Amino acid sequence: MSEPPSPGIHVVTDSFADISAIIDGIVHVHASCILDDGTLATFLPPLSHSQLYQWWDQRVSEIGRGERQIIVSLSNVKDRTTEKDVSAPWNDEGRTWPVTRSTSSSIDQASPAPGTANSTETELEVSGVVSLATPFSQTGPFRGLVEKLFVSPLHRRRGIAKQMMAKLESVAMGLGRWSLMLDTVVGLEAERVYPRLGYEKVGFVKEYGYSPVDGRLVDEVWFWKDLRKMKRLEL
Repeated sequence: MSEPPSPGIHVVTDSFADISAIIDGIVHVHASCILDDGTLATFLPPLSHSQLYQWWDQRVSEIGRGERQIIVSLSNVKDRTTEKDVSAPWNDEGRTWPVTRSTSSSIDQASPAPGTANSTETELEVSGVVSLATPFSQTGPFRGLVEKLFVSPLHRRRGIAKQMMAKLESVAMGLGRWSLMLDTVVGLEAERVYPRLGYEKVGFVKEYGYSPVDGRLVDEVWFWKDLRKMKRLEL
């Protein structure tokens, strides 16, 4: 039986509690990073909720086959770091930011019947996600590809990206995947973030993909880290 969701950094499993709501939360964070940040991330506007949901549902199915790991950050809705009214990507369709609920019990010693259990419900939402692709390879069983590192616009400036990457590195080492690569569009904030996380810039690919902002071809920069020799992030 799966445990109810709780705030923090989690490794997603195919039996993860409230998995459909978690996927929906990931989908919304993914879409917001494309629309708000101009992130090159598989899809172009106009974005289809069903298409993104199906794509992430397929990624979750890869977990059971040992082809992928997915790390999510869950945060309290009340702990949002922005006071701005950030609209959900499909707000015009009546889709608000997805919320999942966690119920915890406590013993109320002051109640008329001492020892009575009180239940409190907390509203949680996906505040970040990152994925580690671990495809089969006899020639490179030590390699992993870091993909889709996103932080919700509602929960930034809290170190969530670093926390998720620390967890991902720990999981990767446990799987023997010590050679990690990741990429981002040249000029985006992520290009400055990855070196701070200990990743070494190794090269560029010209005209790598179409920008979701204006459709022009943009360049991609690649980073690499050897978890055996380079300093790993701490949980």
